[in-house]
Amino acid sequence: MDAAGPSPKRRRSASPGVEEDGGCADYISALPDAVLGDIISLLPTKEGARTRILASRWRDLWLSAPLNLDCRELTAGRNEVRSDVVSRILSSHRGPGRRLYINTCIHWIPADTVEACLRSAALDNLEELDFINHLLEKPQRALILRFSPTLRVANIGGCNLSDVNFHELHLHFPLLKQLGLVNVMISESSLHSLIAGCPALECLLIDMCSGFRRIRINSPTIRCMAVREYGIPIESLLLEQIVIEKAPCLVRLLFERGSILQVAVLAAPKLETLGFISDKCRSGELSRLMIGSTVIQGLCVDNLITVVQTVKILALDMHNLSLDTVIELMRCFPCLEKLYIQ
Repeated sequence: MDAAGPSPKRRRSASPGVEEDGGCADYISALPDAVLGDIISLLPTKEGARTRILASRWRDLWLSAPLNLDCRELTAGRNEVRSDVVSRILSSHRGPGRRLYINTCIHWIPADTVEACLRSAALDNLEELDFINHLLEKPQRALILRFSPTLRVANIGGCNLSDVNFHELHLHFPLLKQLGLVNVMISESSLHSLIAGCPALECLLIDMCSGFRRIRINSPTIRCMAVREYGIPIESLLLEQIVIEKAPCLVRLLFERGSILQVAVLAAPKLETLGFISDKCRSGELSRLMIGSTVIQGLCVDNLITVVQTVKILALDMHNLSLDTVIELMRCFPCLEKLYIQ
């Protein structure tokens, strides 16, 4: 009797990424190179490099994928960054540079290695920069500015920029959407010039910065602003006042618990999330919040002429829980959906 032909159920046509001999389907390897490159760029630097051993299909992808260079993962000994490894990565990489993370406050990196990174053609068209350097030197500052046309995310920390006049530099970051300044000393005029030079800015973080007393926001695009003040006296100007003059897209305005700030919101018609508002007192001073014609001193409503109908989420930093105070604040914000009390 002749052997029966193969069952129709067992017939399958060969297709990319699918094994016919009982193996598991590898749909990821069947994706286009551009998609695989984006996947690799989202991995930590070491894990991205290790994808080369997965299969021949992946062997050259890491070298051409958008580069995510995180120096935290390239250390040896006592948090010393392997300069030779950094140099080899930059010299061999053929793809575009997407993200660079350098933190000389935690990891020791020679100045010439930092400058070589910033000069490297592999980082042309860099999109994301995390640069934390308490010894930021003038050559490095100039090199960072070369990324201004392409940056979308920038976090600068641990450095003194008080001697830099951003107004004279006429800086322009046309694509920057997220800006974070952490433990940075900068003058008020330079800070305002920097913000004004970011016409697409959506998220702004000011974290324990000094050198200025006031922030004024005039931005048609900003959606979220978060501020943390120093809270301890230092020999420098500290933030005291925030004025939201015109922010038609601002949705979230966030402060650290216990902040003692004078905040005036003049025009933010889409503001939905607000907090923390605190009753903490420092040197006899309470925080003060003015939204339109409504004034809140600490957690006490001093002047309620018009209610704030846009705010849906409110966070309170209340040291002495008072039901009367909470009810009074709820009258001020009648459209609340969520109330957080700590």
